[in-house]
Amino acid sequence: MLNYLCRSCGLLGFGLNNDQKRLVLCIAAESPDSDDDEETSPPPTGFWANVSSFASTFVGGSDKGGLCTQSLLAVLRAGDWRSVDAGDLHRKMGSLLNRQSRRAGVMVRSSVNLQGRNLGSIWRSEDEDRRRALLVGFCYSADLQLSGSWNDVADMQSWLQSEGLFSSSEIRVVTDRGNDEKLTREKILEHLQWLLQGEEGEEDSEQAFQLFFHFSGHGDGRQLLPADHQSGHISEYEISSMIHDLLPSNATLTCVFDCCDSLWMLHSLLRYQSESGTTAS
Repeated sequence: MLNYLCRSCGLLGFGLNNDQKRLVLCIAAESPDSDDDEETSPPPTGFWANVSSFASTFVGGSDKGGLCTQSLLAVLRAGDWRSVDAGDLHRKMGSLLNRQSRRAGVMVRSSVNLQGRNLGSIWRSEDEDRRRALLVGFCYSADLQLSGSWNDVADMQSWLQSEGLFSSSEIRVVTDRGNDEKLTREKILEHLQWLLQGEEGEEDSEQAFQLFFHFSGHGDGRQLLPADHQSGHISEYEISSMIHDLLPSNATLTCVFDCCDSLWMLHSLLRYQSESGTTAS
């Protein structure tokens, strides 16, 4: 908490970029039509190079799931995903999205330059690795109701398990489908802490970690909305601070954000964009 407050005041920065022992990969896609607020629009450089939307024959439409999750899975299922590098992923998602007339932006950002590295080398499935995945999908209620977030989580879980990246016991699914638990801001932060730190006493600093975070739901002004959104939102900067402070050594963390303002997620933390392999502004 002290580090977070110091960063908020500008006294501390982030030192994760180019840390060769920790890797963070962030994937996002969204349509700008969902938000007309110019102040919260993402930086123009590179982010809107792929202006489009995806074909319903590949993705299934909004009832099937979100733009980012379903276009990402369509690309991963289309061939040998292990040979796809970060730049290829960005271009292939953009190519798929270009099949319709609705505008969309794709972003692949990382803490190190991933030029020349494929997903097979990033998403390792070594037996000795510790693995945890947190899949969050909220459909909310009343005026905020969505129709495809639960499908996103189910589809992502199915793919991760079918490819041997995570077993069912290594995946924690959090949705508001028939859930009596109040899914507040604090509860989601607890789940994020579990993802990054595991259970008390279980970590071994010598082991490698494969961690995966997927969020499908509402975003607003660089914030994620929990199912109980009246409990408060979770800011991009807060998530960035948690990752920076809690991510263990020898860890690879992949984050997939399927929500409005997703192109801003982890913008405070991560420097490299897949389009050019250079630092982002």
